[in-house]
Formats: sequence, C-alpha cells, structure tokens
Amino acid sequence: MIKSERGSIWAYEKTHALVIPTNIGWRAKDQANVMGRGLALQAAQKYPQFQLWFGKECAARGAQTPVLVYPDAPLIAFPVKPLNAAAPWLSWKSKADLKLIERSAQQLAELRVDRPIAVSMVGCGNGGLEMGEVRPILDQHLSADRFTLVLLG
Repeated sequence: MIKSERGSIWAYEKTHALVIPTNIGWRAKDQANVMGRGLALQAAQKYPQFQLWFGKECAARGAQTPVLVYPDAPLIAFPVKPLNAAAPWLSWKSKADLKLIERSAQQLAELRVDRPIAVSMVGCGNGGLEMGEVRPILDQHLSADRFTLVLLG
C-alpha cells in the first residue's frame, strides 16, 4: 500500500520525481501535448519544453504511449486520458480511463529512477474520476518504500 501525505506535490520537487497526469495527444501545428489544466498545466508553465517533448513522444508512439521520464526535469509523464485518434489535440477533454491508469501504474512501478516518486491522485481532478476508483489501483501497484501519494490540503 502506498503511503500518503497532505500538501502540494511541488513541495517534493527537490527530493522526488513528480508524476504528472497527462493525456495521450498532440496538436497538429507543433505536436505539443495540450496541457490545459491541473498539474499538467502547472508543469507546462514551469517547464515550457515539457509539453512539446511529451507531445512528440505521443505522436511517435500513438495510443500505446507509456509512462515516460522527462530528461530535463524531475517529471514523469503518466497517461490517464486515452488518445482521441480522430482529433489528438482534443484528447485532453476526455475523461480519465481506469484501464489506462492501471497500465500506467504498472509501468510506473517498473520504472527505475534515482529518487523517490511523488504521485498525485491521478485522474481525479480534471479527469473526472473518484478517489475511491483510483486509490485501489495505486495501492495495488505502488509500494510505500518508493512512492508517496500527495493529497491536496
């Protein structure tokens, strides 16, 4: 079971890698991922190249885009919203998907990084899911020795 603490995930930035919930998508004009709300928007504002880097990864990998470590900052892109294949730039408007969150949680558990990892309640803000749906998935896949679930407040 993952341990949990209250606060802002950004307070962990110097000591942890931060999990950023994302959609699998990109804009046609520049291939940047649309990070319009929540933690994704905060990450894009703080690290402007993050959304371009992740969007290009999504364009190259499509619907199977995995959890990826951003090479230029302590961020981990964690897909929660699936690809809208007909309009990839609108993927951010989708509801978060529990199967995708489970796949991403499994991938995150296998990821090797040189620091602990802070995770938010992925998919529960702008993704539209309930904590009671997501928490069991995180508890199942993420261990307390490597991961901290950071709850707002």
